[in-house]
Amino acid sequence: MQSPALRVAIVGLGPKGMFALERLLGHGVGLPSEAGIEVDVFEPHPLPGAGPIYDPAQPAYLRMNFSADQIDMWGSGSSVVPEPLRHSFVSWHVHRLGPCAGKCYPARANVGRYLAEGFETLLRHTPPSIAVRVCRSAAIAVRRNVDGWVVEAAGSTGMYDEVLIATGHEQSWDGGLVEAWRHSVPLVPAVFPVEHWLARKRVPAGVTVALRGFALTFIDAALALTEGRGGSFESLDHPYRLRYVPGDGDAETVIPFSRTGRPLLAKPGNGVAATPGLEEIAQRARAAILALRPPLDLRDDFLPILVEAACSSLRCAGANEETGSERLLSTWLTTAAEGVSAASGPGVVEELTRSLDVSAGLAPPDVTWAFGHCWRSLYPAIVARLGGAGLADRDWPAFRSLAAAAERVSFGPSPRNAAKLLALIEAGRVDVSCVAGSRLVSDNGSTFLRSEDGVRAVDVVVDAVLPGPGVQGGLSGLLAQLLLDGDVRVLPGRRGIDVDADGGCRRSDGTRTPGLAAIGRPTEDAVIGNDTLSRTLHPLADRWAARIVQRRLSLVAVGAGGRPGLATS
Repeated sequence: MQSPALRVAIVGLGPKGMFALERLLGHGVGLPSEAGIEVDVFEPHPLPGAGPIYDPAQPAYLRMNFSADQIDMWGSGSSVVPEPLRHSFVSWHVHRLGPCAGKCYPARANVGRYLAEGFETLLRHTPPSIAVRVCRSAAIAVRRNVDGWVVEAAGSTGMYDEVLIATGHEQSWDGGLVEAWRHSVPLVPAVFPVEHWLARKRVPAGVTVALRGFALTFIDAALALTEGRGGSFESLDHPYRLRYVPGDGDAETVIPFSRTGRPLLAKPGNGVAATPGLEEIAQRARAAILALRPPLDLRDDFLPILVEAACSSLRCAGANEETGSERLLSTWLTTAAEGVSAASGPGVVEELTRSLDVSAGLAPPDVTWAFGHCWRSLYPAIVARLGGAGLADRDWPAFRSLAAAAERVSFGPSPRNAAKLLALIEAGRVDVSCVAGSRLVSDNGSTFLRSEDGVRAVDVVVDAVLPGPGVQGGLSGLLAQLLLDGDVRVLPGRRGIDVDADGGCRRSDGTRTPGLAAIGRPTEDAVIGNDTLSRTLHPLADRWAARIVQRRLSLVAVGAGGRPGLATS
């Protein structure tokens, strides 16, 4: 007697959810016809695979901070789609849009087109034993009952044996400004999609805009209010220096304000990173990190490896090492323990200029470059060893501060976008005088941004701070309800839900939650560094897919009179 199909729900089908589906179909190649798997994917965006972050409709000036040659949706283990159809992004771009340099930072819209077309290709090659249905709505609740899992979406309810949560940014959170807004000027509560939130009817030409946040979303918002309004950039006699030419529809001034007031520094150019000997230093450091026995101690185990690699990299790159290991260690221990002081360090313009000069090879590498380079090159080992229970619980607050400081100098904008920001500052379109330590105040019907340097009247406020990873603090939404029900847990000092090596969630008592898994941003800290298109950094989706297929085979074996767990493909 044929057993009923195994029912699987994937909640969210941006890149992470699509990669998981691709792995499930790949592991399902060759399944016997009686080993049926039915997959429902829940994604409200009209282009599954791309999702809102990579929406092909967004303007071309919104670009990746991830180089083109690192984007390949198929990965090395793909088999469900024939090899001639499995294009990397660079190969796809050449065929569809024309030449694409591997080290360029492509438009997010083009990455979205690549992902959306890849999803359609994937659906056309679904194995006969697996049926995939796309549900064009968001799942609003996931609840456990005696028969499995109930997934509620707009106008529908379904029962499933397995659920994978891949929701990306949590939308129900209390970290924004909307609920507590009491000021006289209008609030624009989000940046994306920029064509909607930053349209002229919300942010008219010629106004002064206070923009909360100073990270990548801020840069996109500043470009939308300038380049997106008809402005342009002219090249100067420097690889990464530009002049801004205003457009007729520009905002008059954009004034960022943030907690730290420190800019994200430009990604480095390729010259210094290719210095002979740097990769050998990184290989030794990665091996040393992977050899640490968890739970490791941040100060005694991890930081000495990071500092030694940074010092060795400086020497290898030919820099004048004015700062020794002791000073490096002291500086970054302080960063880890206390966070980045807004008042310390060089100014915004000086930091951006310096990072662009290093990127262009016009200035020697320095301590900032060394830590950024090492954090990037050691990141696979950091992800593999420090996530989950790899780090002592007491060290997580310090690690998160260290990671925030290191990521500022490691995973910033492309040199081109950093140069655009510097040009906007020099043109007076972006005013960084209030970037640190400012607060919004209202008086007599007017709203001001007040700092130690003075008071600036503003006409509109834009919130460019995205919801953070993990389970946000409002205890609302799908993830928070699972937390309240005890079906998932968050370990001390972490932000995301606790998962094991194949993404399986753990209950509040630490036991595994049957049939529930999560990947991506909901798991941040249990899994480090989820905000990426990489197919190699996190193996959870592949392990999850292998487990699902093995469960189906085991059920078939039981239905045929065999013993569970002994069936093979």
